[in-house]
Amino acid sequence: MSTRTPITRAYCLQLGEVLSIAEARRAFLSLPEPRSRFDFLCSNETCRNLATKAKITAVNYDKQPSDTYRAAHFRENTNYTHAPDCEWMIDEDAEEVDGKLPGETESDAFLRRARRKLHDYIDVFEPSPEKETGGGSAGSTPEGGAVEGRGRSVGTGRGEKQSRSHRTSSLERLVECYQQARQELSSDEFKAMKLRVVGEGEMPLSWFFKSIPYAKLGASNRVLHGGASLVGRYGAGFKLRFYDRLDGKLVFLYVSKEQMGEYRFQRYLDGLLRQEDADYFRVFALGELALSPTGKSIDLQISDLKQLVVIPGQKKSSDPAPEK
Repeated sequence: MSTRTPITRAYCLQLGEVLSIAEARRAFLSLPEPRSRFDFLCSNETCRNLATKAKITAVNYDKQPSDTYRAAHFRENTNYTHAPDCEWMIDEDAEEVDGKLPGETESDAFLRRARRKLHDYIDVFEPSPEKETGGGSAGSTPEGGAVEGRGRSVGTGRGEKQSRSHRTSSLERLVECYQQARQELSSDEFKAMKLRVVGEGEMPLSWFFKSIPYAKLGASNRVLHGGASLVGRYGAGFKLRFYDRLDGKLVFLYVSKEQMGEYRFQRYLDGLLRQEDADYFRVFALGELALSPTGKSIDLQISDLKQLVVIPGQKKSSDPAPEK
């Protein structure tokens, strides 16, 4: 039995938890060298309990996004069979239909066909998820992890099929969805992408992302983004200066060595900043813009490094124009 819908999560044998591909990369690149590749099984518990466990293939998670042409993703390993109740199994008449499904509007069908082009589409984003109770266990939601369906934790139990809505609290995963949508979809398809933000409601995906020159002081409910250069290292800490100004003032992002020391994936972030061939960094952050103590510049303040995504870039690579 073959999977028919994109596989967005898989169970990592080495870590004992279900991960999105972005989380797998972050965990892998946080390991000290030399590193050994992870082994993945289906996120569905029933598939993992088959006599021959259903293995999943992970592509490009062991490389930085800037080092690969194809986006990191999971895919089916056709040498293995999945259980009938696997969450990645869909009915014959669902996602592959090019026309309209029963009860579907033209705009709904257009959106469904556009989503089909993406490795991992996010429907719902939860900026500040409630902390889980109890210790982590195999199949539990990892830090900043993906939560699929209607608030159900990752890892599907026996006899369960999950909703196909994709919900996450991982900013890194949301950023990858946003970037792939901008790169792979037409202008009309990208504009049609919707995102429900917990606590705010539904909006176009592009509205939740605000580039620095179009942001406002005090704003803390959008993903602020822009190109930046590394202007200082302070032990493990660092400072980034954005190329774009806001209200004529320079914008900085400062992370202290203490904040880095508390971050679970410090080695991963430090490795990004140390890339020798990086001409600049693309920065995405869920934070707040505030005047510096002197009033001469603006600080982008973040309370948790899980709310920061840094992507090394090279000037020969063309970035899309800033969005409002």
